Amino acid sequence: MSSDLVALVRRQPDVEAVADGMIAMGEPLELRGGDTAPALLFDRERRLLVSIEEPVLVSVPGEIARLLGPDVAGRVTAPVWWVEIRAAGDVPEAARVARRFAEDLVRWAGGTVYPDGISESPARSWRAADAPREPHPQGSGNVIR
Repeated sequence: MSSDLVALVRRQPDVEAVADGMIAMGEPLELRGGDTAPALLFDRERRLLVSIEEPVLVSVPGEIARLLGPDVAGRVTAPVWWVEIRAAGDVPEAARVARRFAEDLVRWAGGTVYPDGISESPARSWRAADAPREPHPQGSGNVIR
């Protein structure tokens, strides 16, 4: 059975850039697809781990509350970009990769992850080269804080 996550982000997300960043930081992944088709992340054995749907802009006030409940809606405000991230159910590593992708996306674009979202995070600039670096929570690579 697959595992689904939704990243709700404040800026238009660049799915390919976040996936490329994960790869650059040491995740053994291959990115395929993208643009108008889902972005697909494969492992070294060429097994599909994660499918990332094309982001959709949700601009109707109250729509997030209707779809995901008031608790989630309280963490973001419309307009917000809705990104569905689906982990393959038959590969144990897939759920971890999907969660890391969702959290990395939110870390850069601001927002939250559903379910078990991380709290509202400020949008990050790709140009934050002068910001101090800390180890990534999963221990692989660095993240700008």
